[in-house]
Amino acid sequence: MTETVDDRVFLTYDEAVAMLPDWNMIHTFTAVGMTLFGADWSREHILVGLRDGKPELTGEKATAIGYRLAFIHEGECVFVETRKEEKL
Repeated sequence: MTETVDDRVFLTYDEAVAMLPDWNMIHTFTAVGMTLFGADWSREHILVGLRDGKPELTGEKATAIGYRLAFIHEGECVFVETRKEEKL
């Protein structure tokens, strides 16, 4: 069940998985300071991150560029490319 805390919307694992594109490699990015680092992650690694990292919906700017999902990995927020909204 979706949980809202201080305007953050946390998702269940199943809700988060349903947002992923069908690809084996999925693009992510992490903001470190003022720098964005982008990388393709395997679907399997993202599934582990979603299981362990408390997935949540992203804000307006990340959502606008197609990264509506994020989770914490090694202390950093990882933004994950998601399905187009019309496919949900």
